[in-house]
Amino acid sequence: MNKKNRVVLLYPRNHFKKSYHPWTWVPLPTLAVSAPLFAEGYDVVMIDANVEPDWERRVVDECRDALVLGISCMTGPQIHFALEAAAAVRGAGLDLPIIWGGYHPSILPEQTSRNQYVDAVVRGQGELTLLELVNRLSQGEDFTDIEGITFTRDGETVSNPDRRVADINTFPRLPYDRIERPERYLNNMHVGSRVINYVSSQGCPARCQFCAEPLVYRRRWKAYTPDRVLSDLEFLESLLGVNGIMYFDSTYFVNERRAREISQKMVERGMKFGWAANARAPQLGKFADDTFDVLKASGLWAFLVGAESGSESQLGTMQKDITPEDIVEAARVATRHGIKISYSFIVGFPGETDSEIEETWDVMERVSQVVGEYNSQLHFYAPTPGNALFDRAVELGLNSPGSLEEWAQFSTVSGDLPWMDDRFRNRQKQREFYLVYGYPSEWVRRRAARSTARKLYVNVASALSSARCRYHYWGLPLDWWLLRGMRSA
Repeated sequence: MNKKNRVVLLYPRNHFKKSYHPWTWVPLPTLAVSAPLFAEGYDVVMIDANVEPDWERRVVDECRDALVLGISCMTGPQIHFALEAAAAVRGAGLDLPIIWGGYHPSILPEQTSRNQYVDAVVRGQGELTLLELVNRLSQGEDFTDIEGITFTRDGETVSNPDRRVADINTFPRLPYDRIERPERYLNNMHVGSRVINYVSSQGCPARCQFCAEPLVYRRRWKAYTPDRVLSDLEFLESLLGVNGIMYFDSTYFVNERRAREISQKMVERGMKFGWAANARAPQLGKFADDTFDVLKASGLWAFLVGAESGSESQLGTMQKDITPEDIVEAARVATRHGIKISYSFIVGFPGETDSEIEETWDVMERVSQVVGEYNSQLHFYAPTPGNALFDRAVELGLNSPGSLEEWAQFSTVSGDLPWMDDRFRNRQKQREFYLVYGYPSEWVRRRAARSTARKLYVNVASALSSARCRYHYWGLPLDWWLLRGMRSA
């Protein structure tokens, strides 16, 4: 029997730069797999490289007397930092098993497992798989027959059968109270002054071909019961004085009755939370009017909608199962009920034409007209391996990494793809600039009030941008170049 009882869990940095977002969020994947381990009495050390300044040294130090090192990562920079950590552990002469999990290893388990710093890959829902694996190691037993893992031994790669997805209501509560200095993850933003992230479900029933969810959870959606959610919210309120929740569910409103019941019970218990959650546009068009009333009464601040495109042909290609009219109707419904709605759109899909991009901009402007402000986010297409869109991107010249080391240099946010050059990216940024100031949001107006210079800048930008939006003239963007220079100054 192995007497070691410590499990080290690393959540690698998620961006090459020091910071990429004004908020820092709890690493929920690490928290999720830690919960069963804590419940079994293991000494779990969670290290978040996004907030730990000397994270690499600490990983090595904690691993000196540990049973196993677990690493969760997504495609992109996290792989780079995960490999750095694993190499440091091995370089220190430590031979404990290094187990990888998360979206990227789950999508490409065989390729991942062939790396010298990977002893096994935990695929998909990892709570029970990792627990069983750690239990085996603690008993000095072999783990190679465990369901839901992939490993490479003596040059042979083996993927065991999938583990059946479990009901997440059977899992222990996420151990926010075991996080070191959890107050670091409280954020001051729209929904409240002490906001934290939380997830009430796993998976997504949609089949979007640009997303990792269908690959990892096979379109299966498992959700906490309303009572479980309420218990967790009360726990967070008691622990940290939380007054706002950002739901990190891939989609929160799959079941209207469940969403309504949670909100109704929040109202009945007098809970004072602001909150926002992801929704699919067609869902909102089907909700009963009194459902919106209950959601708003419980503190719902905004629906967060992944619209992705305003082109019907592109929406069909990505199997989004929505229409441009669904996107606009969702804005009408939310606005009618006094609830904000925020959209994300993507341009630069492989094979996307200029006319299809123009259709997306048209829908973005229609939505802005409905809600009275531009409250969307524009993203460039980020390839996710394992789906049809990624395969199409490879056909168009994208270099598909052939190893984990190559994936470590793969950027999912730069928009640096063979069919996107600086001219293309600047053209899209120009159009978004004109919408931002042509339909100034509450946030833009609030920033303008901070100083006379800001107010003057916003007034000039709004006047010029509004005229462009009114006449749909986007040529000769001299004002954009000038105003961008002024903003930098």
